[in-house]
Order: sequence, then structure tokens, then C-alpha cells
Amino acid sequence: RVQIPLTIIVSLTIIALLLVLQYACLTAGKQTDGGNLPPVSTNGQTFPWNSMRLPNTILPLHYDLLIHPNLTRLAFKGAVSIKLSVQQDTKVIVMHSKDLQISKTALLNPDGSVNGSLQLLEYPEYQLIALLTEHTVLKSGNVYSLYMEFAANLSESFHGFYKSMYRTSKGEVRNLACTQFEPTSARAAFPCFDEPAFKSNFSIRIRREGQHIALSNMTLNLSDGLFEDQFDVSVKMSTYLVAFIVSDFLSISKSSQHGVKISVYTVPEKIGQAEYALDAAAKLLDFYEDFFDIPYPLPKLDLVAIPDFQAGAMENWGLTTYRETALLFSYDMSSASDKLGITMIIAHELAHQWFGNLVTMKWWDDLWLKEGFAKFMEFVSVQMTNPELQVEDYFLGKCFMAMEVDCLGSSHPVSTPVENPSQIEEMFDDVSYDKGACILHMLRDFLTPEAFTFGIVRYLKHYSYQHTVNSDLWESLNNLCPSDGLDESRFKDYGSCSQAQSKSGASKWHAKDELDVKAVMDTWTLQEGFPLVTVEVRGREVRLSQKRYLKGANPSQNSEFLWQVPLSYITSKSKTVHRFLLKTTTDVLYLPEEVEWIKFNVDMSGYYIVHYEGSGWDNLIKLLQHSHTLLSSNDRASLINNIFQLVRWVSGCSQLQLHQPLTQQIIRETVALQNT
Repeated sequence: RVQIPLTIIVSLTIIALLLVLQYACLTAGKQTDGGNLPPVSTNGQTFPWNSMRLPNTILPLHYDLLIHPNLTRLAFKGAVSIKLSVQQDTKVIVMHSKDLQISKTALLNPDGSVNGSLQLLEYPEYQLIALLTEHTVLKSGNVYSLYMEFAANLSESFHGFYKSMYRTSKGEVRNLACTQFEPTSARAAFPCFDEPAFKSNFSIRIRREGQHIALSNMTLNLSDGLFEDQFDVSVKMSTYLVAFIVSDFLSISKSSQHGVKISVYTVPEKIGQAEYALDAAAKLLDFYEDFFDIPYPLPKLDLVAIPDFQAGAMENWGLTTYRETALLFSYDMSSASDKLGITMIIAHELAHQWFGNLVTMKWWDDLWLKEGFAKFMEFVSVQMTNPELQVEDYFLGKCFMAMEVDCLGSSHPVSTPVENPSQIEEMFDDVSYDKGACILHMLRDFLTPEAFTFGIVRYLKHYSYQHTVNSDLWESLNNLCPSDGLDESRFKDYGSCSQAQSKSGASKWHAKDELDVKAVMDTWTLQEGFPLVTVEVRGREVRLSQKRYLKGANPSQNSEFLWQVPLSYITSKSKTVHRFLLKTTTDVLYLPEEVEWIKFNVDMSGYYIVHYEGSGWDNLIKLLQHSHTLLSSNDRASLINNIFQLVRWVSGCSQLQLHQPLTQQIIRETVALQNT
């Protein structure tokens, strides 16, 4: 999913906070001295579950889903049969439902007989329903079938199964119905176990009128005379990735080199703007299949331009959806920046077919595991497939933007505990996307691209069709040697994968054999912010220190934060990139000889900023004045960015008088650096 603009997020957050405060006022008198009262169903009966998270007593195996939208009445009805695997003896089935009118329920025993009557309880506050068996206990190890019929209006928002529309050039208004389920809106389209860890297979049928077409995740079987389209059984996936669309769209198609049918759907009058997206998707899908060494598991991939679509795009497996501006390209009117933006958004959603769809985070607190990776893979894939777009320059700006958010006291860790839908929505921000991408880029640079790629391929292969947490990724990036059938030829330039980490300067770690990826990356994902690394050169000694960079804070504060910082540097004596892992608040590294200048964070590959004490800034300024091409454009840009950040930092200190020498030095160096 591509994130929405920050201004919209802020507005929605303010509205959500106001609603929460209003609800708190209304319910302030409903607590007792002993804590919260038990949850009460809409019928006044005690609800049998008191958590927003589902119990693990029952797991869904397969959904057989029928959806029948009416685009005239703007409503839909449906039926779902769910195969349930019981993990623990229970008399209660707890699942999600939101604003659905459930008219019929039935439970079938493993032998196909009806399991008595079911009592339906609803708890709208948590968007849960409970189905209680009258007498019998559902036995652990057995598989039961739950059948439900339901109905609802098409949503007026941009979530769930919602109404969209467009106007033709003749002024005719035409309706369509489409889905946006991420993160917690599948429950508004059908009763389900709406958490990412509850993966299932889906068989979807859609009833429609003759003038419309139906799309879903899988390939369509032949329609019969009743216009009920039946789609193939899906791969195992989470509910937020289920999608279906009923519309009058047209499409163009082509096959990828690996034989996947790719189609782009648009409103009829804009089908002429679909060609670029089709070609870009085919090229990118082929790239990902080769790069990940894992075939795309579906027979088709659809890209659909939706007229009314709040998210930038959504990675539904096999049926990716986009804003029209994020997918359609006119060779006569669109700009070069339009081409870059469209290519990157398609690259993002296609990366999700592996990161997020094939391997899914267990819960939304690790959203970054898919969004950070998809953002990161945007740049890797587009740089390889479309080098003329110069996407690497754009990535540097993304890291600067992430730091602008992450240096505030209101930032949050990349991996943050969340519980309810409002908290989950707040995770779709620059920290999860852009910071996630930047710290992955930093790790890739430190491990070497070859070793990093080997590790993430191992991660994807090992956890295919499963869910993961942070530590699963870090484990896959430790001890990078061939396993699980991976091809060691990826490391042909290094002799073996175990040697890959000791080449290209990577041997400059504190102790290569003691590198613990989890210990390093936990400091970047479990705490907010990033470090300011201060460097002072004294002869051959380089004295290093770190503290959190927090805008507007006193430089002597924030010492409680500590990162394991993968430092990289070049010097006047060596263009080779050297590396040093700063694990403590202060440390010293020793150079083989004295140098005229030293530049840390080579190419801005690390997620930190640097201050050079003593003559460090002056030496770099002299270098730029006389031989600026000795530093890359990224290095020059990072110097400018760092010095301006430092000016804002010291000028915002509450006790500025204590730092006048530092302030004057940085301001003087800023002017000099700007003049270069």
C-alpha cells in the first residue's frame, strides 16, 4: 500500500482523537472500582471475549465467499462458508464483523451434520461477533464448517466494499464497486478472521449484471447464464489482501517473460493511457521473479485504475489497485516526473507480492516489515530496470524527509505496539515507510549487497505463506551461508557466502565473527529517532561519540539513547570505503596514518548525521573549494543537509548561552559550506 499525504493523516488523526475524547466523556461513569465492566453484547448479554485481538482457539482454513452487489440500490448481500480448524476445545467462535446484517448462521460437524443452533452475539465496539454452540463442544483437532448469510450497504467511505463512480465525457454518471481492506476493513465486507496472521485460501464468486465485469485476486472461470463469476481458489493469504471489483472497465493485456498474464483496467475512455503501466509492470515483475529467485505464484496480475481511491495504491494479491494519477500515463501530456512516480508506485505494489503477500507480518506493529521493504525495493528495482530515471537521487531525499519527522519528540519506533484500528492506521506514516527503507539500505550497505540479498531471499523462501516478526528477518540475515536450496553462485565474486561479508571493506567491523544483526537492528527498530555522531581527529586517533539528535533539545540531553551505528568513512589517503561499528556512547578508531580530511557516512548510506569537531569541517570545506569532485554528489548533499540540521539544532536549544562557541562554529561553517 502506498501511503497517503501527511496532511491527510494529521487531519484524520485529529478527528480520531476528538472522537476518542468524546467517547471517553460518554463512558466515564461506566467503570467500577474494580476496573472495566465485562463487555456487553447488543442484546444485553455478556460478550464472551474481552480483547480486540482474536483468540487462537480456532483457525480458518478456507473461505467460500459469494458476493452480490447491486449498483442501483448501492447495497450488497452475500454468503460465506468457512472451514474452521479447532486448536482448543471451545463452545465459542469469535471473529470480526463490522456493520453487517447477519441473517442466517449454521455450523456443520466434520461428518456434515448440522451442529444444533447457534446464538449470535455482537460487540460493535470491538467489531467482533461471537457464535455460541448451544450444548456441544467443538473438539480440538476437528474441522467444522461455519455458514453465514449477510447484507450491507456499499460503503460511502473509501474502505471496505465501497461505491465508486466516474462521469463520462457525455456527462453520464456510472457506478462501480471496489474494495480496500487494508488494514482492518475486510470485516466490513464479510464476516472473517481479520488479522494478518490468520491466512486462508479463498474461493470467490461474484453475481453481477450483464453490462459489468467482475475481477478478483485469481483467474476467472467461465461465467454461466446467470452472470455468476467463479474465481479459482486463491493461494493462502491474509484477509486484507482479498479484493473484488464490479465495473464496466476495459483492459489491455500482455504476458511477462515468465508467462504471467498482466492486464491494466481503466474506465473505457482512458484505456489509451494504460500502455506505459502495462510495459512497466511486465518488466518489474520479471525483475522481481529473478531477483528473489521465487516465481510469482499466481497465473495473472491485474492493475486497476480506480476513479475514487484514497490510498495511493494497494497490493491485493493478483489485483493491485491504484489512483488513476498513480497508474495512467499519456505520452502526449504526462511529464518525466509522472513517469518516475508511476514506475515507482508499480514497483512498490509488485514488491509487496513477495514482501507482505507471500511473507506477512504477524501483526500490524511490524508493518514496516512489508512497507519498509516495498519502499526500499522501489529504488532497487527501478534503478536496475529503468536507470534513465535516476531514482537514486530521489532515495536520498526520502531519507532526509524521514529524518525531518524522526528528529521530533513525537516520533515513534519503527516497530510500535498497536491494538485498535485507529492505532493501526497511524502506523502508515513516513517512519514505517521511509525510515524503514533507509535502515534497510544502511544494513545492505554494511553487510554488502550480495550478502544482504542472499539473506532476504532465504527469509522469503523459509517463511513463504507464513507470518513473521522482526527477529525472523534478523535470523535470516545472520550466518549467511547456503541453506534451503539457495544458490551459492550469487557469491561467485567472493569465493563463498561466508567470505562475502569480509570483502569490500566489510572486514572493518569491530569483530566480524561477532556481528549480531539482531542486536544491531533492534537499536534501529525498537527505539525512535537517530544518532548524531560527533567526530574529532587527533593525529591517527578518531574519537567518536553518539547521542540522539532531537530537534530543539539541549545537546547535553538525550544520552539515554544508544544505537549500534554502522559507520562508513573515506579519507584523503584512501578512497576505499572503510567500516566501523560504533556500539558504545564513545569509542576510538585508529587510522594507519594521519590524514588531511575524513568523511563519514559515505554516500549517505547510513541513517545518522555527523558533526566534525576541531578542524574537521574546515578541512572538508577546503576540499570542496578546491577538488569537490573527490566527493560524490550524495556526499556533498549529506554535508549540506547535516550542517543545516546542526544549525537548527543548536539554535533551538533552550540553554543556547551554554553553547555559544559551538553555535558560532557551526554557523560559520554553514556559511562557508554554502558558499562552496
